[in-house]
Amino acid sequence: MLKPYLISTLSGVSYPFQRLEEFAENGESLEVVIPNIEHAKLRQTQGIAAASMVVGASICQRYADFLPFQEMHPELSLGEGMTALVPAGPVLSAWTGLENLLLKNETVNPTWSFKDRGSLACTIMAIEQKERAMATISTGNMGQSVAAYGARAGLKVMVFLPEFAPKEKILAMAIHGATVVRVHGADYGDMKDMVIELASKHGVRVASGNNPIRVEGYKTEAFELFEQLDGEVPDYIAVPTSACGHIRGIFKGFRELHQAGLIDRLPKMIVVQAAANSPIASAIKSGSRTMIPFRNFTTIAEALSSGRPPGGEEIIAKAYKYGWLAEDAAEEEILEAQNQLACAGFFVEPASATTLAALRKLCSSRTIDAKARVVAVLTGSGLKDIGVASRHKLDIVDTDMNGIEQYISAEKL
Repeated sequence: MLKPYLISTLSGVSYPFQRLEEFAENGESLEVVIPNIEHAKLRQTQGIAAASMVVGASICQRYADFLPFQEMHPELSLGEGMTALVPAGPVLSAWTGLENLLLKNETVNPTWSFKDRGSLACTIMAIEQKERAMATISTGNMGQSVAAYGARAGLKVMVFLPEFAPKEKILAMAIHGATVVRVHGADYGDMKDMVIELASKHGVRVASGNNPIRVEGYKTEAFELFEQLDGEVPDYIAVPTSACGHIRGIFKGFRELHQAGLIDRLPKMIVVQAAANSPIASAIKSGSRTMIPFRNFTTIAEALSSGRPPGGEEIIAKAYKYGWLAEDAAEEEILEAQNQLACAGFFVEPASATTLAALRKLCSSRTIDAKARVVAVLTGSGLKDIGVASRHKLDIVDTDMNGIEQYISAEKL
């Protein structure tokens, strides 16, 4: 039986599947190659509702043919995946101008973000390689996710994060027993480079956002979309993009469905970033094939913190090869989109709201047809960064017992 291996995404150099380092020597992203993927089958094709009735079945079990692990280890699952795909509704459709807008709600994963899919995959890898620890670099979401899944698997977890990470996220990591290392006075990119370099030196595997094993978890999102849309492929999928692993994972899933003969076309991805930190979107929009680094920036979309993400060149190359789009969102546009989503029932963190703001601009400029079927991925819950809520106009009043009636009366309802 042929075994999976890694390949660098631009130059095509092969590496062992067990390779500790996340990137090739030349800095390129690595990707898992699963031999004979053209023969892979989905274990469940009757739709998400039927699949969700399989008690105890993890996403890895359902999509085992498309995954590189020896066993699927259902005992490591926290119930991730099988997240809802829902119509955006008339208010959000009118605001964006998109008539067929769908929201993939990843905020309902166990630690409230899409990171859980990748963390499950990284945990399985650690167990199969008989490793005792996991490390990651995070602004919050991934740190909490790795901490939770590491705790589930009995692994020691170390999380390195910048000093600007929200308190809510830091506490959520630490409660799972992780060692949280808050690094002061450093650019996030510089900190990330140092952690990756030192981890390799000391033989510690780092599960960062563009890790090839983490990407294997993210591609399960594509398989769910395939099931939820009854085998149809959306025209566009908009993804908030920072370390690049999420967007390339979703696309890899669709590529493998195509290789297996289950779909006949690929969706176009939309790279979405905050305007204050848009190294990939700026390059694509300007026609450059080289990433434009950002340093010492500030943005309310703090989950999108990679100013010069390793592997960014690959995303730019894919954008030109497959006709992907890119758009950014200014700070006020992000806040407005977050408010629009909240008024429609979805409380998401600012990074998630960037997708809606970007889609509105792309539709307004007629880059996207109003009738196109578009999926916007909601990546993280608003409870991840509750402090941003104070930036919005909120209807909060104080009263004593005597004042209750005026607010409960029929005239006020």
